[in-house]
Amino acid sequence: MKIYKIASDIIEQIKEYLTKSEGYDSYEDFVDNQSMGDCQGIVYDICHHFPIAKKIFGEVEIDGSYYDDDGDEQNLVTHHWVKIGNKYYDFSKGTLKNHIEFDSIYDPEISENEIDKYQK
Repeated sequence: MKIYKIASDIIEQIKEYLTKSEGYDSYEDFVDNQSMGDCQGIVYDICHHFPIAKKIFGEVEIDGSYYDDDGDEQNLVTHHWVKIGNKYYDFSKGTLKNHIEFDSIYDPEISENEIDKYQK
């Protein structure tokens, strides 16, 4: 039980840090105001201030598709997220809000339903 408490405390500390450092009143506002491309800076900031977090870079499968600059249809986007202990967290789900329907956009834990979309 103590391990769970420590992990949940770290997650709440990260959420609080991101909210305050970006000048928002709530974590929900922070997520709602994210844009495509913000994930890299968010993950860098987390790993810099919370060394327990490890940066993960890969691709995420989106719902639907888009056409890249060459006119080719794509269903993967590059993305950054973190690993803390043996769990994966995405504090920048808001950057993908127009491309993926998450179980909960405000819960940074990557759920079992979502994990298959994340590819390292």
